[in-house]
Amino acid sequence: MTDSAQRFGFLVADIQRLFGRRFEQFAQRTLPMTRAQCRVLAYLSANRGVSQAVLADILETPQQTLARILERMEEAGWVRRRLDARDPRIERLFVTRAAAAQLQIARKLSDDVRDEALHGLTAFEAVQLTQLLQKVRRNLSNVVPTPLDTVVPAVLRRESHDHVLCANGADRTTPPADAPGDDLSDISDLRPQ
Repeated sequence: MTDSAQRFGFLVADIQRLFGRRFEQFAQRTLPMTRAQCRVLAYLSANRGVSQAVLADILETPQQTLARILERMEEAGWVRRRLDARDPRIERLFVTRAAAAQLQIARKLSDDVRDEALHGLTAFEAVQLTQLLQKVRRNLSNVVPTPLDTVVPAVLRRESHDHVLCANGADRTTPPADAPGDDLSDISDLRPQ
């Protein structure tokens, strides 16, 4: 075994590469979207309302490449854009309800690949491996800067929009930007686990 094959970063990257290829083999037979589109949906569902620039940063994908992917996804009805209420130059991205079923199928396929990858591990070892990887991710998340334009959780958005102080000092109530009834999904149960 070579030195690089034993190094942590190389091992994690190689597992990701192999996992992705196996997922793609399954997805080609089952899903009407590409692996890249599945990845965009997964991250977008966990970062609801993120801007395209921040999503590109999260995915480590060039802006132009992501723009093409999002354009095709928007045409398919899987992604919607909405102008930011405070800065109309920024478009916020949302997963649509139509994409929810596809994302659930993608997650099932991902679970199937995970089961293949963890073959031969006991249930305890599989849980322990996941917990250890989560700890590693937490460690790195504490030292890697996050994008400045992060999404404010819906609960906080609602609180900040519920009571707006008018210029004359009067307090008025405004509906939240994602109030029920709009055509954008309020999917919160699709976050990666």
